[in-house]
Amino acid sequence: MDIKRILHRQSHTFTLTETELEQAYRIMEKRYLEEDFVNTMSNSLHEPDSRFHSGHLDEFPELLNWLCSCFHHFFDANMSHNDILQLTLNHLNHSSLEPQFFLDLSRAVPADCAGAEKELSDCEQNCSVYHYCNHSAEARDRSARWEMLASLISMHKNGSCICGKKIGAGECPASKYLKGAWDISEFFHLEKRKEAV
Repeated sequence: MDIKRILHRQSHTFTLTETELEQAYRIMEKRYLEEDFVNTMSNSLHEPDSRFHSGHLDEFPELLNWLCSCFHHFFDANMSHNDILQLTLNHLNHSSLEPQFFLDLSRAVPADCAGAEKELSDCEQNCSVYHYCNHSAEARDRSARWEMLASLISMHKNGSCICGKKIGAGECPASKYLKGAWDISEFFHLEKRKEAV
């Protein structure tokens, strides 16, 4: 397929193979689906069961990738697009109460390297001049935070957190998260605020 574009007052022709055209189509399809999730989550911001909002999708690309993957898993030609979006978000609300959800996210954290989202191993391979580049270090840190949250939820469910220890000990972060009283972003930025103080 030939695509003609005018750049800097000159006409250019770009030729795409069938494979490249299919890739471009898949990329655009995923971007439209991502926008649909952002819009749907914006509309359901005040629902009591929702622990995530559209701002989290920008902050945590692995969450958006998880949603897109679930959407394709649930896809059924007999259901409307909006119904599948809602089914996927309902699945998010239920899955995000379990430690396994956060372990899955920890394994799916991409590295945003040189402006492109990459698997962590690809980033490390391309940045082989350094042992770890800043992008992979950031991704590893976020992955570790997801794992820590999974551990905190497991401890809370087993009764081995501070909630069950003694009266007046306060609530653990997992308890606050499970009740919906605590924004997940706070967990990721807690250390940065402590360092600033």
